[in-house]
Amino acid sequence: MHNFCKIFGFTVVDLVHHKSFYVILTICVLFVLMLKGCYKQDYTVNGQHINSTAVAWHASIIAFHVISAGALIIAALLSIGTFRRDKNDGSVAYIMSRPVKRFEYIIAKISGLWAVSFFFMFVLHITILIVAYVNTGGFIPGYLTASLVCSLNVLLMVIIVSLLSLFMSDFAAALLSMGIVATGYISDSIFQAANSDLIKSALPNAFSAPAVWRIAWPKISSLQYYAASLIDNSGFHSMGPVHPLVNVTFFIMILGTVLVRQFNHEEF
Repeated sequence: MHNFCKIFGFTVVDLVHHKSFYVILTICVLFVLMLKGCYKQDYTVNGQHINSTAVAWHASIIAFHVISAGALIIAALLSIGTFRRDKNDGSVAYIMSRPVKRFEYIIAKISGLWAVSFFFMFVLHITILIVAYVNTGGFIPGYLTASLVCSLNVLLMVIIVSLLSLFMSDFAAALLSMGIVATGYISDSIFQAANSDLIKSALPNAFSAPAVWRIAWPKISSLQYYAASLIDNSGFHSMGPVHPLVNVTFFIMILGTVLVRQFNHEEF
């Protein structure tokens, strides 16, 4: 545990001292500040007046999805080349010269990457929650719980990028990781739209059963939709018999195991 804590702390400190940390933080803060105006406006849609409370509710849900998706990009950027940098600057060789198991090292590094990435997402979700409360006086139940659920998505993204970085260049690893996530978002978004009440009533027979590969694909997007359903109680439709929580947890365990096994064969 002592070795884990030291490597974990070193990873966190190394990330927060990186210039990209402050660039991403600045962009996120500006994004949240731009959303503040949505909570102070009344709108008229189809001749019907919509007060600021209703606007704030919908804006908070949209912000939740945008921040959750953006956190995956942050996780990818922070995870790119982490192990290669440690290898090139001799950090791995130095750490491995001590009584540290490779398993401890890889788990501590992944945990540090996950902690910093999730910190971004969680703080921004809290900020949205506070802004909504200050402007409307209402607290949105389930918002932070939904953020915790999405932390599994962040962890899976960290593992995917870290694993691919061992086999290919940083750019290729990031591009392929984004492609995997984007494919899931497109597939799951189509499925969720097809199961909405509006689409079902308008086109009852327009969509057939999803292909097997879509059911087995990492359900990062579906888990995000499930987390959002905890906020607005809108209901959630799972693609296939496996819940996205189980799907994402399964991929975390499988890909995490592959990452550890592959790292054990790396030479330093």
